[in-house]
Amino acid sequence: MIHATGIIAEYNPFHNGHLYQLREAQRLTEQPIVVVMSASFMQRGEPACLSKWLRARLAVENGAALVLELPTAFSLRSAQFFASGGVQLLAATGSVNTLSCGVESPELDFGALAQRITSDAAQGRIRSLLSQGKSYAAACAAVLSEAQQEAGVTAMQASSNEGKAFAGLTKPNDILALEYAKALQATDIKPLFIERRGDGYNDREISGTMSSATAIRQALNNSNDGWQQAVPASVRQALLDNAPGYDAALLWQLLRYKLRLMSVDAIADACQCSEGLENLLKDAAACPSFAEALQLCTSKRYTTSRIRRLFMQLLLDVPRWRWEDNAPAYLRVLAFNDTGRQLLKQMKATASLPIITGLYRNWPQRLQHLQLRQQQIYSQQLLLELRATELWSLLQLNPSLNRSGNDFLTSPAYVKQP
Repeated sequence: MIHATGIIAEYNPFHNGHLYQLREAQRLTEQPIVVVMSASFMQRGEPACLSKWLRARLAVENGAALVLELPTAFSLRSAQFFASGGVQLLAATGSVNTLSCGVESPELDFGALAQRITSDAAQGRIRSLLSQGKSYAAACAAVLSEAQQEAGVTAMQASSNEGKAFAGLTKPNDILALEYAKALQATDIKPLFIERRGDGYNDREISGTMSSATAIRQALNNSNDGWQQAVPASVRQALLDNAPGYDAALLWQLLRYKLRLMSVDAIADACQCSEGLENLLKDAAACPSFAEALQLCTSKRYTTSRIRRLFMQLLLDVPRWRWEDNAPAYLRVLAFNDTGRQLLKQMKATASLPIITGLYRNWPQRLQHLQLRQQQIYSQQLLLELRATELWSLLQLNPSLNRSGNDFLTSPAYVKQP
């Protein structure tokens, strides 16, 4: 039996910080790495800078053994469902026993925090705060802060790791790690928290060899070559060769057309908006640019990432209930090496979900062994994925990527190990 360590990532693009986490996880566990990776759209609501197959291949070239796709039904949703979908996929392999998470505060007891935040009392309080207009992240932070006060612990007095967390769980990777810890409660997978190195997740300037993906993308957009020091050599070459990025003007024209045609009720029925947010999204149709539309809709209550996700959900044009799946329906392979091939052979016996290694136009005929409800969920998630790939392809600046049918025409990348 081959045991593996999982990583849930976006690699948009893969950079030196990701390389550090991957190598450190390998060093600490002495196990191959299985990555679950967002496909065409990121959790921030943006198209990926490179295709999912190329990003997956680059991850394998830099040490991963196997890369699986995180369906758009989970990658284009809040951190809670992004984390839950990724954890469930890793558990479904039957081979992963550890999840490596990059965090800003490795001293925190995320397991204890997860238990506290998932209690009935805490969940009830979160629902109450959400109804008052707080964001989910703000509601969770408030519940932890209230728990601190009830325990009579101040930020200055806190001596336990859990007590320190009550002072404010605000950093992006720490918040995501808490969501991973919550999702892991339903599995036998153990967490491995590794301190994030280099610049912060949201830093926008290149400051060395350990810069954020946000800073790298911005440097690429601004033709600033400083990004080259922040990525491995293979990623640097891929970014130089593939004209990364999408046509933002085209994206806005497509979205603006969609918003003009849709009624407020139709918007509410097509994306995960709430509390009348559909009215604000409709008003955005009058904005001359995507940036101004985001500015109009963003507030303390509605983050820019959430607004972006809602806009992308509208463009993908499926009913709202398609965005409310609680569990992935398949394991789709994007890239692998020789060790990954061994894992895939093992997964034929251990996996609890169907494994997709190639997608063919007659794929519905291959579902006959599944129960009807399983067939329906499988088909719905996969059809949404096809739409996401088509939209991503249409938006690419590189004309060679604009072709239709990439999901059928592109095979998983195999990287031969030395």
